[in-house]
Formats: sequence, structure tokens, C-alpha cells
Amino acid sequence: MKYILTFLTLFLFLGCTTKVPVAIKYKIDGISNIQKIENSTCMNESLKVMQSFSSSMLMSSNMYYVEDKNKVYAYSSAQWAKTPNRIISDEYFKLLRELDIFKAVLSSKTRTKTTWILESNLEEYMQYFEDDFSRSYVIISIDLTLIDSKTSQVIATEVFKSKVEVQTMDSDGGVKAFNIALNKILNDSSIWFISQCQ
Repeated sequence: MKYILTFLTLFLFLGCTTKVPVAIKYKIDGISNIQKIENSTCMNESLKVMQSFSSSMLMSSNMYYVEDKNKVYAYSSAQWAKTPNRIISDEYFKLLRELDIFKAVLSSKTRTKTTWILESNLEEYMQYFEDDFSRSYVIISIDLTLIDSKTSQVIATEVFKSKVEVQTMDSDGGVKAFNIALNKILNDSSIWFISQCQ
């Protein structure tokens, strides 16, 4: 009886000390190789980059993926270092500072009034797997709107979408594809921003 109690105590103790694997946190690289212009007609304008709108799922650091077209799961051992909607807001803020086509580019946290506002709606930021896991891809879709802050009139609006194939069927492959997809969207967006200031 003594041995049975000792064994049960040891079994319960070992069961309680099982280590849970730590989730890997992934970050996105951001923009590279942007096109710039010399003479911008927006140099008298200031721009406030608002926090990106998105579904509540994209305001989480969980890294989600879709199977069978409509089953949504979260990776158990992978997370975003920043939430997807925060990634988008921060990357557009950095992009517009780098483009240097406005007198000032300010974040949504500032109390300063600006002449223009940039609103972004993150419509999609997801990795998809085909039924048999033989193929995977990511899709990012962002709707951008430039607004005159005095009149609240829309100056311009555009939707940017990128779909990139994933090379390895896991979270690591998904993150690499997200980097490529986001860089394409940011580069396309930079051309669009420049076109508003020529």
C-alpha cells in the first residue's frame, strides 16, 4: 500500500510539472526599396495616420489560419509580436515618414490637428491551407482612404490586395509569405500616395 501511495504521489507531481512549450513570437520585416519623388505638391499638408480598423480577430496576437475554406484555427506555438492591425498602422506610419511627401506625418496618438487623415481598414490578413495540406498561401487586403480633416470629404480611396504562395506548410513559411505580401502592398501604396501629391 505504501508503494502504491508513493507511486501515485510521484505520478501526480510529475504530471503537474509538465512544461508547456513557449510560443515563438514573429515580427514582420516591413518596407524596403521604396520609390521617392523630388517635388511633392503635398509639402504644405500634414497627415495623421489613424489606427487601422479590423475585425477583433486581427486585433489579437494569435496567429490564425484557415482550413477547408471556413475552419479557422490558431497556431498553438506561434504568435505575432504585434497584432496585425498594429503592424499595418505602424508600417504605414513608417512608410509615409520615409516617403517624405508631406510637411509632417503624425501618429493617431497626437492631439495635433492635421490637414489630412489616413484611415486604413485591414480586411484580410490570413494564411490558408488546402484540404490535403499540399498547398498554402497568405492573403492581405487593405482599404486605404485619405480624408480632408476640415471638410471630412474623401480625397482618395483605394484597395490593395496581395496573395503569396507559402513555401513550407507551417507558421514559419506563413510569416515569410506575409513579409513578401506586405512589402508588395506597401510598395503599391507608396506609388498611390505619390500619385496623390503630383
